[in-house]
Amino acid sequence: MNIFSDYANWKFENHDFIYELVKRESKTISRITCVLAVVDYLYEKSLKSETLSEDEELFFSVGYDYIYDNFFTIKTILEFKFGNDYSQLEVCAKTINLLLYVNEFQSELSNQSIDSHDLIPLQDFKEKIHTYLDKKENVPDTFFPMLNDIVNPIFEKNGIELNPLESIYYEIAIEYGIYKNNDMDMYQAVFNYQKENAKKK
Repeated sequence: MNIFSDYANWKFENHDFIYELVKRESKTISRITCVLAVVDYLYEKSLKSETLSEDEELFFSVGYDYIYDNFFTIKTILEFKFGNDYSQLEVCAKTINLLLYVNEFQSELSNQSIDSHDLIPLQDFKEKIHTYLDKKENVPDTFFPMLNDIVNPIFEKNGIELNPLESIYYEIAIEYGIYKNNDMDMYQAVFNYQKENAKKK
């Protein structure tokens, strides 16, 4: 099975879940929508037997891994923390987004040669976020600058520059014409794709 078939199977298995989040314009996936839109675009391109460039293959592979991990996290939280109640999930969107940011930082840092001791504060912070999820509460606004205070010294110490993936894929989406700055809401772009895809099932 190639990566495009794997993606198609993943989309089929998770179609209702993804469609529900997009339809609700869920804030839990607000930073993922542009990545999903680009991956969908490249998948459709591959279905038309159009050859993807090496860069496009990389965009697809990295983007697929990213949305797979993020949707898996959100789906796990929805099921085990909120009993599949989408409304309750949305109430804690701020906490979930912060957790996703921490996951992204941890993923990026795990690919680097970093002293594991330096990562302890980040893991401790992640555990604090989970205590709020357990209580079905949002973290205080102060948690966001706290995260910066934790990760910035780690990145600076190790000479690492982090380019958030959603920012990169936002630019790619504009380049492909999927999203034209303020001309169209990204949720609408993804929702249109999901809606058309649903009609084919």
